[in-house]
Amino acid sequence: MSMVDALGRVSQIQSTLVQLADSASRTKDGPAPASASSDFGQALADAVSSTTAAIAPRANGASAAGAVTGDQVAAAAQKYVGVPYLWGGTDPSKGLDCSGFVQRVYKDLGISLPRVVHDQMQAGTPVPSLADAKPGDLLVSFGGEHVAIYLGNGKAIDAPVPGKTIQVRDAWEKYSNLTAIRRIVPDSPATPSSSPAGLDASQTQYAQTIVDRVRARGLPSQAAVDAISTALQESSLRMYWNPKVAGSQALAPDQSAVGTDGYSVGLFQQQVNGNAYSWGTVADAMDPVKSTDRFLDRLTAIPDWQSMSVAAADQSVQRSAYPEAYAKWEGQARQIVSALSRTGA
Repeated sequence: MSMVDALGRVSQIQSTLVQLADSASRTKDGPAPASASSDFGQALADAVSSTTAAIAPRANGASAAGAVTGDQVAAAAQKYVGVPYLWGGTDPSKGLDCSGFVQRVYKDLGISLPRVVHDQMQAGTPVPSLADAKPGDLLVSFGGEHVAIYLGNGKAIDAPVPGKTIQVRDAWEKYSNLTAIRRIVPDSPATPSSSPAGLDASQTQYAQTIVDRVRARGLPSQAAVDAISTALQESSLRMYWNPKVAGSQALAPDQSAVGTDGYSVGLFQQQVNGNAYSWGTVADAMDPVKSTDRFLDRLTAIPDWQSMSVAAADQSVQRSAYPEAYAKWEGQARQIVSALSRTGA
């Protein structure tokens, strides 16, 4: 069993123990307050927590964190808005508590974090003040009893208290009760020292995500060329939100990236209005990994797509009113894929 698998198993055991502690503390009149627990169950949970810390005292997912940005963490967190608070909860279909929510968000991005706040506040690296905080940082408060994810611009997101749901709010931690700030992902994304083909850092990161998804799925680099040429045409490789699409603005890392074409959002301007041409949910289309996967799903379903021209393949996926527009991006797309992949394009 690998270290990652071992840590995951320990986290599962700890979560189960916390839930057992919660169940043991319930009375015939209903659930006990969030602070109540079975002494035995909580002691076991604490013991597992200590074991986790001993195995990886700085379980900050370093290998995965290097490929993830704070903006991606912020976007991933906001997918859970509306999920109810549940003490000890780790399953979003049932509910999440504050640390379960944080652990889940980072797990979605391939980063392993401990289960409870007191261990999460030891992960990553310290940030000296809220003025230095960046999206994706953990805001620990009340001496280690609560944790939230910072979204930037004075906003945070957390699973607050019983009876409430996960919500975006003003970061009240800037006024009081702030115990620690921890940075799990690096200050800047792991991108090449110089951005390829004139792209800025954000565009390069999105292009890298596309290249990485193509590689992870075992597809030829031509798929990345098709996807990046489409994204260049549709959004200039930016995560577009749309005023007509509810919820898209909150998921947009760059508020200036605004599109108004139909009900299209995201890198590929994917339709999310729920009709026969819909690509899925708003959250899916505003997620660089999921939206790339949806593009690749449709591309690879086309017979003989690898023998098609870039323009023909892109049009077969997108069904654009301007099918000839994709051709002009092929050269730049090949340069980008060559720069960001080990095997070239």
